[in-house]
Amino acid sequence: MQNNPYQPPRANVEAVDNVAPTADRLIGIGGWLILVVIGLVVSPMRIAYMLITTHWPIFRDGAWDQLTTPGTSSYHVFWAPFLAFEIGGNILSMALGLTTLFYLLRKSRNTPKLAILWYGWGAALVVIDSFAGNLIPAVATQPDPASTKELIRAFIVAAIWIPYFLVSKRVKATFVH
Repeated sequence: MQNNPYQPPRANVEAVDNVAPTADRLIGIGGWLILVVIGLVVSPMRIAYMLITTHWPIFRDGAWDQLTTPGTSSYHVFWAPFLAFEIGGNILSMALGLTTLFYLLRKSRNTPKLAILWYGWGAALVVIDSFAGNLIPAVATQPDPASTKELIRAFIVAAIWIPYFLVSKRVKATFVH
């Protein structure tokens, strides 16, 4: 290949590229987006595990009948809607997370909106779940540090990632299809 006298040698262009980062380097699933991908993969698995180990036994072992049948010792009018909301909300979280992951891997321009929705829904779900659970005396009287920890975690995650998807140069450069 002959050198064109009107263009600088390739070595000089590469040296400039190494000094000044360009927008091209921000395109793609890299940087902090790797953490988002990990979260979108792990979170649905975590939720599925919780549904299988926590919620499925309620139906399998007869606890549902004890909690939702008037006249039983554990009955409360809010148990059925509370458990239905919790299960439905978690299934929606899984579906929304997997949908967001699908669009993220396709580098779709819809990804930022879906990610913001997913993080916002996660925080809202924990708040609503905590509030609704406290309407049931048997739940309200039990100390629940796990719920408090989950509430704090959801707000921290939303407080970090929602602004990231709103202002990140990588996000703006990557999700354009």
